[in-house]
Amino acid sequence: MYFDLTSLGIHFDTIIIWGLLMACLYNLLLKFAVEDRSISPLVVSFIMLLSYGLSYEFVDLNAGMYVYLIWVKYDLLTIAALLVSHKLLKLPYTATLKYILAGLTVNTLIFLGIHIDIVLLENKEYWWFWSFYSIGITVVDFFMVVTLIFGKDWLHIGKLFTKKNNKKQINSLKNC
Repeated sequence: MYFDLTSLGIHFDTIIIWGLLMACLYNLLLKFAVEDRSISPLVVSFIMLLSYGLSYEFVDLNAGMYVYLIWVKYDLLTIAALLVSHKLLKLPYTATLKYILAGLTVNTLIFLGIHIDIVLLENKEYWWFWSFYSIGITVVDFFMVVTLIFGKDWLHIGKLFTKKNNKKQINSLKNC
C-alpha cells in the first residue's frame, strides 16, 4: 500500500517547525526555572529550530529530484553545527543531543537512499521504500520534537550501556 503524503507534507513541516519553536521556548523557560540545568537542550533545540526553519524557507520544492540531496546537506550541516557548538561551549553530550544526532543520521540515510533510488538508479516504479521514506521521515521528525520537549532518555536506550554490576545509568545520558 502506497501512502501519498505529498499534499500533507507541507503542512507537516509547519507542524514540526511549530513543535521545534515550542521546544525551544520550553527549554528556555526551564533554563531559568530549574537550578543547575544544562544549557545543552536549549542549544540543541535552537539549532534544530534554526536548521528546520531555514530549510523550510530556502529549499526550493521545485528542485525536483534533487531536493533530497539538498535535505541531506542540511542534515549534515545541522549535525556539524550541533557537534561544533557543544565543543566550543564545552557542553556535555546529553541524552537530548544523542537522540537528535541519531534522528538526524537516520533522516540523512533515508534522504540519501531515496536520492540514490530516484536519481541515480532512475527508479520510476513504486516499491516499499517509498512508503518507508514517507512514514520514516515523519516519525523521526516527530520523535526529535518529543525528545526536545521531554529532554531525557525517554526510550531508555541508556540502559543498554550500563554494566550488569552497575545499576545506575550513565551520567552522560542525563540532562539535569
